[in-house]
Amino acid sequence: MHVGHPRFRGLIFDNGDILFDASLWRRWLHTEIEALDIKVTFDELVAHWESELVDVYQGKAAYWDRFDKLLGRLKVPTASRTMLTDAAKQKAKAVQTDRLPMPGVPETLAQLRQQGVKLAVLSDTEGGEVAVRGILQQLGVEDFFDSVIASSDIGYSKPAPEAYASAVKSLALSHDQCAFVAHDVDELTGAQDVGLFAIAYNDTPSAPRDATVEHFSELLKFAQA
Repeated sequence: MHVGHPRFRGLIFDNGDILFDASLWRRWLHTEIEALDIKVTFDELVAHWESELVDVYQGKAAYWDRFDKLLGRLKVPTASRTMLTDAAKQKAKAVQTDRLPMPGVPETLAQLRQQGVKLAVLSDTEGGEVAVRGILQQLGVEDFFDSVIASSDIGYSKPAPEAYASAVKSLALSHDQCAFVAHDVDELTGAQDVGLFAIAYNDTPSAPRDATVEHFSELLKFAQA
């Protein structure tokens, strides 16, 4: 555990639920599943879905094929699957159209760049770098990032050590010069395992971390002067 506020030359960010709220579609899906009288908590649904997405993130499976597998795992009646899948696709389009940055994200990223901190995004996604950059452009923050690493491009997703290594290498820095900002247990654990300083934001309470920020602007205290 680090003492005080160490400062870093590079910050690596997860994308969804860090730079923008990515939970809206999943919360909608949970409501729809419950309406079918299927008992599953939101956290359980997310865990099931994330396990299905691993191969999708690595470019080994199709997103909506794994969605159908998720519905099967949850025992959604066959008669309801097509209707729910069609509705899920429409909801996904609506959510993607309305993405907004988390509070303080554009302003903080701008200040970090002004202070000379290198910035990277490490995204687990079925889309490649171009798709991730499209999201960042939508949020108005693409120009702040020195590099964007997408799991489907490199064939590794977090918490694989190779995923973090790709992001660190893209900034031409060493692991001890970088911090990783995320919220999931697996991703923060993986960062610590490879020697990255793990900063939890918008986090799962049980997630390990070397530091916690409640507001995005608090990341400025970790910027190397």
